Amino acid sequence: MRHDLRYSLSTLVLGLVTGVGTPLLVLEDVIPLATAWPTGLTFAFELLVYVLLFDAYFYGLHRLLHTRVLYRTIHAVHHHSTAPTVLTALAFHPLEALLIIGFLPAAMWLIPIHLVSLAVVSAFLSGSILLAHCGYEIFPPWWQQVPLLNWYVTPRVHDAHHARRDCNYSATLTIFDRVFGTLRRDDQRPE
Repeated sequence: MRHDLRYSLSTLVLGLVTGVGTPLLVLEDVIPLATAWPTGLTFAFELLVYVLLFDAYFYGLHRLLHTRVLYRTIHAVHHHSTAPTVLTALAFHPLEALLIIGFLPAAMWLIPIHLVSLAVVSAFLSGSILLAHCGYEIFPPWWQQVPLLNWYVTPRVHDAHHARRDCNYSATLTIFDRVFGTLRRDDQRPE
């Protein structure tokens, strides 16, 4: 618990610095941010692009962090806990935390977004990661049987990653685990 708390506080400090620095870069016109209300189509497009882009980025980064050297030197901090909790969701080596937190400002610089879309994307991505590490399966058993809902990373799906470490690398959606054959369910068979 102390380990997760210490590293979670470190991640929160880095998040706070990024959270203050990003608006300053917006005010200096280094990072574009539209403040007008987006159209419904623009809002949906920005959400889709940012969530898919983050999932692709996170999946690739996560797989890389599971290589022998990077796992031992960086990612082992996060895997110190084999039974994930909400604190585990934030317990990262500072370099890993920066790589994850830095995604949004970098993406904003590359792909302009509206403030409303950014707020929703941020809440969805952060909430999904916290939820996946909550330590409890809050979704009913029938959730996995509904095709569209079945694509969301649930605590059960992510718990298998912490138990096995060779599967379920995705952050919010299982798309990239499915594409690369790393998705595992309760029965531990590739999907």
